[in-house]
Amino acid sequence: MNRHIRFLAAALATVFGIAGAADRAWPADLGPYGTAPAYSALAPSPCLQYQRAYADALHSMRQTARLFRSQERRFHRLKRVRDNDGFAGPDIALNALMSAEQIDVAVKTTEVAMLVEHARRLDCPSAARLNEIDNEASRIHREVADAAIWIDPLTFR
Repeated sequence: MNRHIRFLAAALATVFGIAGAADRAWPADLGPYGTAPAYSALAPSPCLQYQRAYADALHSMRQTARLFRSQERRFHRLKRVRDNDGFAGPDIALNALMSAEQIDVAVKTTEVAMLVEHARRLDCPSAARLNEIDNEASRIHREVADAAIWIDPLTFR
């Protein structure tokens, strides 16, 4: 029986790295992958999750608005050339892309409004900061999603 206890103690010491001259633990060989920079066993707070979500949505809206503005300038240049037959042309194809971007911004605006409302219920950041986020989303919505794309009536004669 005593022999079994010594064997078990030696096995546990080997498994846990207590045996021998190992006063420091050897790092695991992860190959090209390093350890995670910040590892947490706890789930992030809901406030942090909402903050990340509406920050990502606002970032996406800003990028889409920037793209929409550049395409709008190009669209107006193409409209002056009148290079279409009313059904096909570079300005009509660009118009379809711009309409899709308007829909994307409208969806993201709704997403930001919902996330801000949830954050307000939890009292996460200050009410002034949440108002700024909501106002910026509304401003981008007015500039992009509510924009009427100009169609020249002479094009369709």
